Amino acid sequence: MIEKRLIIMLVSSILVLAGNLPSIRENKLSVTLRSVGYTVFLLNIQYADMVSSIFILGGALISISLTGYSLHYSKVKYKTTSLITLIDVFALAMLFTFSSKFLIELITFWLLTELLGFFLIAYDSIIGTEKAAMVSALKYLLFSMIPTDIALFILLALIGFDKAISVPIRDLFINIDSPILTALVIIGLFSKAAIFPLHFWLPDAHSIAPAPASSLLSGLMVKMGVYGLYLVTRFNVNKDVAFLTLFIPASITAIYGGLQASVQHDIKRILAYSTTSHMAIMVLLLFLYMRLGDEVFVYAFTVYALAHILYKAGLFADSGLVEVLTHEREIERLGYVSRIVPLETLAVILLTLSMLGMPPTVGFLAKLLLFTSISHYLTYSWIYLVILLIVSVEISLTILYSIRYLKVHITSRDVLNFKKINPKASTMKYYVTLMALISIIVTFMLTMYETLYVREIKLLKEIMPVLYVSSAMLLFILLPLYELFGVRK
Repeated sequence: MIEKRLIIMLVSSILVLAGNLPSIRENKLSVTLRSVGYTVFLLNIQYADMVSSIFILGGALISISLTGYSLHYSKVKYKTTSLITLIDVFALAMLFTFSSKFLIELITFWLLTELLGFFLIAYDSIIGTEKAAMVSALKYLLFSMIPTDIALFILLALIGFDKAISVPIRDLFINIDSPILTALVIIGLFSKAAIFPLHFWLPDAHSIAPAPASSLLSGLMVKMGVYGLYLVTRFNVNKDVAFLTLFIPASITAIYGGLQASVQHDIKRILAYSTTSHMAIMVLLLFLYMRLGDEVFVYAFTVYALAHILYKAGLFADSGLVEVLTHEREIERLGYVSRIVPLETLAVILLTLSMLGMPPTVGFLAKLLLFTSISHYLTYSWIYLVILLIVSVEISLTILYSIRYLKVHITSRDVLNFKKINPKASTMKYYVTLMALISIIVTFMLTMYETLYVREIKLLKEIMPVLYVSSAMLLFILLPLYELFGVRK
């Protein structure tokens, strides 16, 4: 008998691919079918573990938001809709990866995702508009795909093909206590998460890919790396090697990525470098879980990853709107976007608040769990104090580059050239706004999500009135800002 999760995956795929039929691809029926398809995929949450279900939730939500966005983006920037199908198959492949029950499924969909990621990064080169895109895609191939594939096939070789197709991933136990094997597996997987020294492919790849692809690459695909590391935490690894290959590189990446993001002038490179910094924090949480086995670090990692999926996908979508609208990506030549699309600016403010961990966004939950999980063990070892300091510095740097990114929308600069403004790009603002609203709605969803009933989230149920009040206050702040942006037109 066919498993229900496979039926859900099949129905979802049929709906999404039906929405990509050439005869309907450019109308509302396409967006509707694809959105329903991704919504159906959410039913698979009930068949996944807590970590997988959160990644499925985040992936499906941003995929729904990108259905309309990718249509408008592709039509306005490329004058074609060929990009849409590639985006949808890419999103489905990642959702299939997180829904995989057996190791052979995970490896199959993982490899498919990597191949599609290569074509998306190289897309502008393939259609002949940007030759540098192929160079970035090849860097991704050499320094992200190949190391990860080596790690996956090592796991497959150790477990054996029979168990890979018959024993669920959650029941697997693999002995990789050999120092060399531990190093190869961990380094291979964290290369997908862009951790030092295999981080340098990400800024080029994520900044040169089409904006909907960047949203998925940064929002979801790099999570495959930390998802793989999470699975490895269940296995028997060499703890000393794990310390060297997780703690030290992740600590360097957290600070280095934040510093680089703070000095970039290209809006997409700011977001790309910030992704490396945030991924490093997730790796540090997994390192602490591997060291202590306390589930609180898994909860912190999972909610942090969900928050990052939502706000980073939204911000990359915004960068695409800004680029198509103004034909600019340099911060110094922007600063007037709020005068043209004030609703978009409000959405970016919400997404930035989530990145900063402010209530009532899901980023607030992420920051709450991040600090409380580490603080529980401050008296145990110097490592926890060091990680707390690294997190504090990373958050300080996040404030710096968030302010720089907001300058794209809000400064006193006048519009440099009205003739360059493409008003058709403003149609994408509603989808970015949807992503921003989702980052708030998810906060209240998580307080009711039973598998996340750890102490810190249980306490949130006691302060729900405070969250409602903060939501109301935020609304009353944003409304005058919207009017102010309109007046400054």
